[in-house]
Order: sequence, then C-alpha cells, then structure tokens
Amino acid sequence: MTDRLNKKRRFLATIWVLVLVSGVFDCLGFSVRAQSTKQDWEKAAGGKQQFEVASVRENKSGGPSYSNFSLDNGNAYFIIKKNDKLDLNGTLFSAKNQTLMRYIIFAYKLSGTQELALRFDYFEGLQLHVPQWVKDDRYDIEARAPEPATKDQLRLMMQSLLAERFKLKVHNETREAPVFALVLEKPGKLGPQLEQHKADDDCNATAFPEGSGKGAAPAQSLSALPIPCGQIAHLLPGSPGANRFGGRNVTLALLGTSMPTQTGLLTLPRPVLDETGLKGGFDFWLEWTPEDLSEVDNGETGGTFREALKNQLGLKLERAKGSVQVLVIDHVERQTAN
Repeated sequence: MTDRLNKKRRFLATIWVLVLVSGVFDCLGFSVRAQSTKQDWEKAAGGKQQFEVASVRENKSGGPSYSNFSLDNGNAYFIIKKNDKLDLNGTLFSAKNQTLMRYIIFAYKLSGTQELALRFDYFEGLQLHVPQWVKDDRYDIEARAPEPATKDQLRLMMQSLLAERFKLKVHNETREAPVFALVLEKPGKLGPQLEQHKADDDCNATAFPEGSGKGAAPAQSLSALPIPCGQIAHLLPGSPGANRFGGRNVTLALLGTSMPTQTGLLTLPRPVLDETGLKGGFDFWLEWTPEDLSEVDNGETGGTFREALKNQLGLKLERAKGSVQVLVIDHVERQTAN
C-alpha cells in the first residue's frame, strides 16, 4: 500500500514539473464559458480564417523550444517580469520544436482544466486517450497572416492549418466528473486579497509599480497588479520558497479552472468549478508555500494552499460532481512529406 502511494505521489509531482517546464514560455489569456460548436471568442475573432502562406516541418534536430510570442493555452506559467511587453497585433507566426499538442492547445484556446485533461489521462471521467505521438512529435511552423491579426485570429488560422496538414478533427464535449466546487468560506464575505474590479480601472496600465522588479515582490495593492486585464499570471513571491499568482478583472470561473495548473495535481487532483454565485470581474493575488515533495511519504495534504485560499481570498473547496467541458480529438494524422 505504501509503495503504491509513493508511486502515485512521484507521478503527480512529475506531472506538475512537466506542466511548469513545458509551458515556461506559454502564458496568459483564457476564458471559461459554456462551450458550443463555435465558442464566443471564435465568433468575436471573425470565424474561420487562414494563413496566407505556411510551412510545417517535423523537427528532428532538437534544440530549444521557441515561439515569437506566447503560445497561450489559458495558463500563465512564467513570472511576469518588469520589461515584458505584450504585442496585440502581428502578421508572423514562428515556432520551433513544439509538440503538435502545444499547437492544438494554442489553436483552441484551452483552459487549464482542458489542457490537463488533454495531456494527461488523470482526471476521473475525463480520460481522452490522445495518441502518444501527438504529445511527443515536434514540429517547426512558420506562417504569415494576410494582414495584422490579433492572437485569437491567429488561433483560428492555426485551426485551419492543423485541419489541412494533420487532418485534425475535434469537437467540444461536456462530461460529468468528480470536481472541487469553489465556494465562499463565509456567505457574502470576500477575503482581504480578493475584491471586485474597480470601474475606474480602464486596464491601460500594466507596468510594475516603482520599487518592484527582480528580487522584489509586486506591490501588495490589488489596484497595482501589473497583470493585463482578463488574465492570470505567476508573480514574484514575497518570501523564498513561496508561490504567488494573481489576476486582474477575471471571473472566479477563470480562477477555478486555473487552480490545478497553478498548484499542481498533487494539491488539487480534480477540476475546480466556480459555485460562488459571484458575477463580474475580480482582482486578486494569492501566496502559499508548496508542499515539500522531496520526501514522498511526508504526509502533507496540500493544506497550506487551502489555508491560503481561505485566509487570503475567503474561498474554500468542497468535493462535488459537476459538468466539465473538454476538447475531444476525433481524428488526427501525421503530416505526409511534400
């Protein structure tokens, strides 16, 4: 029994490392809404689109993974730095040594829960059994849009490219599964580090406040968070060994779906669904000390994160059953050589 428990702990710890490492250059921007054949963000971006020209080559030489902008999959993995800049429009898409899985995650703007379900057959009831080569084989893609495009428009172009070159067919599906319900610890009361987004914040300022930067934690004020609105990201922690992430003008549904990737599956082995009943956008930051994974039988249960969630945000998690949206791959083929 002890050996099986230890193996499970090692497996979960490995998954968390894989999520953090493979996504180290990927970040920002995601939504959690009821999914239909065509999602709201796809409609807003203009529907089906195509690159003007594109090259897709299997990468057999290795080397570092690269992309000319973050391959957004709905989670922020890296720490936002003082000099990071966001480019809202562009024509060039360039990425090297990325798995086909990474391009799919980008193309369909998958949330944290959706990504984890697609990459790992771990969540009970959400096993998707993706072909292993989709997770392993790496490709270089160079493509150009016919005119300056937003990131969401580039996603739609990537959908068309993957359908053409890899015969990719997918559909969205809702499944019932064991979840954690995110609820208020005390009815009607928010924690000190969670507040409704202020109407006078026009979301234009995203720079770090003076005095922050390398080696210094961001300002404690929620209104001074350097995160672009609508996004969640890792932040510099206030103490060694701690983790901190925050969001600005984000829904609590978005907070919930990001939690398993922010904390690791060892801490939250189920999807998280928002059941607070609170609507609109919120600003927050949360800091906790991760479990010590150096000893697989140390008996820790993730309580440090749950205590931080309660004390800082006024929220808690309850075991429940819920409806979870996932992206199902119906068909995919390796690209044939030109």
